[in-house]
Amino acid sequence: MSRLHIAPDRAPKLVSAFRDRAHLVEGATGFLGLEVWQNDRDAGELFMVSRWTDRESFKRYMKSEAHRISHDRIAADLKSEIKLQALEHLHTFEVVAQ
Repeated sequence: MSRLHIAPDRAPKLVSAFRDRAHLVEGATGFLGLEVWQNDRDAGELFMVSRWTDRESFKRYMKSEAHRISHDRIAADLKSEIKLQALEHLHTFEVVAQ
């Protein structure tokens, strides 16, 4: 889970970048899903939550060419405005009911 912050007026651009992403992660081994959440009280705060079968699959993807390509597609001016507030690995949790 990554907590990102950007100026509220730039948030629509960041949301569009997520919506228009290359979708390369979907082909990664162990990938289960990705959601982007936006704070309804602070439009500039977003959470990117990805789910994986295991930490090793996530780490492999983070070092992959697909990950690099995905991030290289983000406009440089937008990328420079994104502030990573927190990066948390919720690896101690497992789904116990759905």
